Amino acid sequence: MRVELWSPGLTGFGGGIGAFSMAMAEELVVLGHSVRVGGLLDRSGPWNGFDVFGAADAPAWARPAVFAGKCAWQCIRARPQEIICTHLNLGPLAFGARALCGASTTLVAHGIDVHAGLSHARITALRNADRLIAVSEWTRQRLLKLPGIAEDRTRVLPNTVDETRFRVGPYPAELAAGLGIAAGERVILTVGRLDPGEGYKGYDRVVLALPEILRSGVDVRFVVVGSGGDGARLRALAEAHGVGDRVVLTGFVPDDALPAYYRMADVFAMPSTGEGFGIVFLEAMACGTPVLAGNRDGSVDALDGGRLGSLVDPMAVDEIVAGIVRLLRRVGPPEWFERKRLSAEVRRTFGREAFRARLRAIFG
Repeated sequence: MRVELWSPGLTGFGGGIGAFSMAMAEELVVLGHSVRVGGLLDRSGPWNGFDVFGAADAPAWARPAVFAGKCAWQCIRARPQEIICTHLNLGPLAFGARALCGASTTLVAHGIDVHAGLSHARITALRNADRLIAVSEWTRQRLLKLPGIAEDRTRVLPNTVDETRFRVGPYPAELAAGLGIAAGERVILTVGRLDPGEGYKGYDRVVLALPEILRSGVDVRFVVVGSGGDGARLRALAEAHGVGDRVVLTGFVPDDALPAYYRMADVFAMPSTGEGFGIVFLEAMACGTPVLAGNRDGSVDALDGGRLGSLVDPMAVDEIVAGIVRLLRRVGPPEWFERKRLSAEVRRTFGREAFRARLRAIFG
């Protein structure tokens, strides 16, 4: 099958959506499909075996139009049989392009991108898509609450994890020392953009939990990996609650350095309320780190309903405290705390082979 896969970006976007798009493109090729990739924020050129077309070289104001033109030309030139858009913002583009080549269309939904305030153009694209993919059951249920969305056209395709990078490894003593982590201190880790619009990730509630965690007798630091405009507020919150010296904001960390942070952590905690799935949970567990997540969003799928980690009410600080303390004290199913066993189970459930099998069931 000739496939056009259009994404916000594979090389220039990052985050869970970028990782999902890359995995989908690569595995469709493994399944025998011919895949052409476009990324709105990518530069045109070779990437990982693909000849990517993008609009990053255009002025910011012109990128959507430039990208749309390239997508249209690709439909006319290559006559694809399937158009896959890995973000709902690109849905109207697929809806318009299908008229040029008669291709089927698939739209991917991730989480908070699905809401009652979607534009008419996006709703129209969703209603007319041949297939809708949600990265979690929580996201699928959000789709089904929209008007005119047929249940039989929606499928769940969970995120996957790069097993070649995220795996169990030695403790990164040099990294810990560089961050000022003293011998004997335990580390709670969160990885995510510090964007004021993404406060649902719950890192501020971990800060609120720190005083009680410390009073429980655990010597702990909270390391937050990520950049964004919410850092100053988070630091001020820590200072106001007397834990300013216990919170480490690293700023931006390159993707290739992330595994060391996961291996350094004793617990990965992200008690979110609006996470569509949370690929960072998979990355942490693939490195053998126990995780704590919220029980109100797509994080439930990432932890396989609580089989792989601890689920708590993300709005209840006392539950966050109790959950983190239990994990730090290694109270819970043994497989949560045996690094190699946890990593192997995550790979079995969410690794590339499992992702490929689910993709095959959807596209053949």
